[in-house]
Amino acid sequence: MLLLRKTSPSFSWRVLSRPFARASSTSSTSSSTTPASTPTKAIGTTTTTTLYPATAPSEFYIPRDSRTSPDSMYCIDGVYDGRIKRRRRIDPTRELNYTTTHWDSHKSVYRRIRHVLTTFGASPFQRLMFPDFFVTSIVTSMLIYHNEVVAIDPAATICMDASGTSAVAAGTTAIALLTGFRLNASYGRYADGRRRLGEVNAASRDLAANALMWMTSRRDVDRTLLLIKAYSVALTFHLNEKGNHPGLRRSDPDMRERVYAEYRAEMTDVYRNDERFDEDLIRICAWYRDGSNVPLGVATLVRGIIARSGRGGAEEREMDAQVRRLISSLGACEGLLRTPIPTCFTRHASRLLFVWSNMIPFAIYAACGPLWTLPATIGISYTIMGIEDISVQLEEPFNILPLRQYSDGVCDAVDFIASVYPDNDNENSGDAKKV
Repeated sequence: MLLLRKTSPSFSWRVLSRPFARASSTSSTSSSTTPASTPTKAIGTTTTTTLYPATAPSEFYIPRDSRTSPDSMYCIDGVYDGRIKRRRRIDPTRELNYTTTHWDSHKSVYRRIRHVLTTFGASPFQRLMFPDFFVTSIVTSMLIYHNEVVAIDPAATICMDASGTSAVAAGTTAIALLTGFRLNASYGRYADGRRRLGEVNAASRDLAANALMWMTSRRDVDRTLLLIKAYSVALTFHLNEKGNHPGLRRSDPDMRERVYAEYRAEMTDVYRNDERFDEDLIRICAWYRDGSNVPLGVATLVRGIIARSGRGGAEEREMDAQVRRLISSLGACEGLLRTPIPTCFTRHASRLLFVWSNMIPFAIYAACGPLWTLPATIGISYTIMGIEDISVQLEEPFNILPLRQYSDGVCDAVDFIASVYPDNDNENSGDAKKV
């Protein structure tokens, strides 16, 4: 059996020849009928025995030991250094973790001037440019052309009278309230997603500390710590189809293989220092290839270790409570991912905004005239439609939250806890090492 394992920092793959035990009694039959180049995969009662090769190289992931800085993996925006650079006009804003420096800039007394100067490069404005502003501009231009060129008689001009303008103004108030409610609902989902990911971080730290305190087998401790780190990586890919790599495109016919290459690279980086648990690495990669719920599988493996540790009593219950926190957070995140705000509400708001934005030029033409009707229409539309576009981005929190920074934070916390735990100072425990 050949296992490919990545070495850092060259990112090359070295071949390890190491047999792994099969969990199924039919392994000999299966291996004889399966081509050598294809891994044998099964979930539940059987165990995969080879690491499925990636058909594409990792393009974005940088091994942790090779990073020059915590943010070296990210292409940082040149204007807002706390954001990932948007590669396309339609990409949403993706913030990174804030530091003290970011907060100082965020609260700066000059922020309004800076924000106004960068309006045309802002995500909501660029996302609305086409087709929303494009269609509104066509409608407005046709209105201006008709009134100024075609309509020779002033009575033939098209514009709303005072009653029509009042009706549009009343509708604008109602639509503004509608978009405000939409934004509040979306932000609630965003805040809940961030809170659940924070719970994963806290539960991972507690579980790592509990394993170091109560597990008597060093092998069980090391395996548990690695699985905790693998859980955070698996959760990133479970909640974000592209693994939180904005450079990947769903239109790419090879996207699935490219995402697997990133997943495999990250998981191999987690297990880079310990070949004793290559079987876990193989199993976790096979689960992802099969479309299984990898975070749930990893949590189940941790529970198996806890059950076999033989601690019993309060210690076992406390460790299992941390696993329950991980699984509970997973379920809550899956609920956010799979259940949007009722789509009838979203579609109704979208229809109203489209009709409203194209009625604005008829309402303001008499007051603004041919010169200012178009810019005024775009400005008014941007005010309300920008709020609605932001709410659409916030509705899917795991597309804009920095999931990879959160998983890196879990890995750093586990490594730090393992390195400073008092038992590591004992001669029998050996030197503290990164697991």
